[in-house]
Amino acid sequence: MFKTILLAYDGSEHADRALTAAAELTRALGADLHVVSTPEPDMPPVVLAPYGAIVDAPPTDAQIAEAGAKVTGQARAALRKEGVDLTDSHILRGDAIANILSIADACDADLIVMGRRGLGTLRALALGSVSQSVTHQARLPVLTVA
Repeated sequence: MFKTILLAYDGSEHADRALTAAAELTRALGADLHVVSTPEPDMPPVVLAPYGAIVDAPPTDAQIAEAGAKVTGQARAALRKEGVDLTDSHILRGDAIANILSIADACDADLIVMGRRGLGTLRALALGSVSQSVTHQARLPVLTVA
């Protein structure tokens, strides 16, 4: 039924539950499992003197790579405990929704598994959650885990 599963993972509590569900499905179906992460590293604001202006500095590619490696490393370790090997991990910067859908196409996923809520709660209040948008835009089944 499902040969390739894509887990959208951000390290949140809901993502951890989605990881458990993805691991169970992967084992039961003998599927390949990919993980995609669009990390948002914690960035201290830059203070511009003498006027005291505070500006958010965008993360560098190195900071994105470091944050992504940390999150996907967490996922890989948790999956090993579940008895599942990860086929591949994908760390991207930018729009999480577009990244999830793009990687789903690139790895020919049959199913996307993701948590219902993630770390981006302020953005979700204003624009709607990533899981809602992925569910509405995806051309394949999406399992959202509460």
